[in-house]
Amino acid sequence: MKKAYFSIVVLLAALLGVGCTPSPTQEKLIIISTSDIHAKIDMMPRLAAFVAEARAQDTARVFLVDAGDRWTGNAYVDMAPNAGLPIIELMNEVGYDVATFGNHEFDMGLDTLQKRVEDAEFDLILANVNTGKTPLQQPKPYVIKRAGGVKVGFLGLVTNYANGHPDGDDPVYVGTEFFSPEWTAEKYGKKLRDKCDVMVVISHCGLDRDTTNVASAFPYADLIVSGHTHETYSGKVGDVAVVQGSNKLKAVGVTTLTVEDGKVTALETKYMSLPEDEDLKMKEGLADYYNNPFLTEPIGTLTATASKTALAQLMADEGRRVAGTDLGFYHIGGTRLHSLAEGDVTRADIYELEPFKSYLSVTTMTLEEIEQMIVNKFNDTTNYKESHREDLIPSGLEYTILTDSKGDATGVIFRPEVEKELYTVAISDYVYGNKVYAYPRRPESSRSPLVTDYLIDLFSRGPVTPDNNSRVLIK
Repeated sequence: MKKAYFSIVVLLAALLGVGCTPSPTQEKLIIISTSDIHAKIDMMPRLAAFVAEARAQDTARVFLVDAGDRWTGNAYVDMAPNAGLPIIELMNEVGYDVATFGNHEFDMGLDTLQKRVEDAEFDLILANVNTGKTPLQQPKPYVIKRAGGVKVGFLGLVTNYANGHPDGDDPVYVGTEFFSPEWTAEKYGKKLRDKCDVMVVISHCGLDRDTTNVASAFPYADLIVSGHTHETYSGKVGDVAVVQGSNKLKAVGVTTLTVEDGKVTALETKYMSLPEDEDLKMKEGLADYYNNPFLTEPIGTLTATASKTALAQLMADEGRRVAGTDLGFYHIGGTRLHSLAEGDVTRADIYELEPFKSYLSVTTMTLEEIEQMIVNKFNDTTNYKESHREDLIPSGLEYTILTDSKGDATGVIFRPEVEKELYTVAISDYVYGNKVYAYPRRPESSRSPLVTDYLIDLFSRGPVTPDNNSRVLIK
């Protein structure tokens, strides 16, 4: 532990510069940024130790900020008696200063989100939303905090797609109105900048939009803390620095600023892995969150390790069997584990694999409509992180996506050849209900049980063998 402690001290000294003592006219700031934690609470003791040591140096004002998606991905947080509360309690303990909302903040519904907002001891900001008469109270668009004589402004943004809201099921967002993050950035722009010495945008818009549209719309920012796309990045767009530190606390952003006479005279940003030193008291306290026999007891076994694709195929296969349809489709984005190891499987594994309380919608589709759905989603221009990839995982057939020289889909070849004019299809409710998947909808005739319920039932009947051979090719 001493070695890890020493590494933190050396790192912070390097960030602040040799000597670490600002002149009387200077203010030194450090902004430590996280995003897409997804309830990875076992990493919080390492974050706590790092932040505490940074603040103990007393040579710079340290702000800790988060760019959204604090839960969805850990059953012990998502299914806690007060859903989502464990990660908020830990963030309070670490000492966050300000955060914005990600799309997954809305997964548990607006009532639960409002409760967690009330539990937070840090500012939660979002500028591009009108919550109307919903249970979610209108958040502050921005906050201005002081560091000595320096005023630091933080503006919150979340992504918004063609369906009129952040990624997620339409019913979750009923009663809310989301505005373009670019339009919102332009709206606040210079007026907000004039109130601050340092301007930070905390954005859950994705690195693709933050390094293009958002940076262009808000050139007055000194820093954009980016989230949503689970990438590591440190760079500049014109005069605007942008940083993103991956997801699940694999890395954090660290930005150091020097402010003299109300102006930023030096700025350095980087992403870095957290040192291994931990807050031992916080680590011991995690046991209380994990003390849940209902989640920890084995319910079945896997005969081999299942890849992410194999898990999606399992969800599609069993859903099609339960629904009794010709075909099935599950989307890879709804498969939240990258793999599941051979051996015992617990309820926690199942709820972390599918944390959204999803089901399958049963409908009918022609072959042409299925092809249109696949091609349009592959060529999606609004959601960068979900386009030009294997997305719609089939059951009952396989297919090849044909692409042109630009990498865009031009058509689909199905295997085996499809013969029926109209097929019954069990398709994940997210795909059926989300306009980002562009294809003609026919009425929903029925619904499957919850995906988690039919998977738990599957594992309870005996060992499960995954199919790790992908049914989708891209050519």
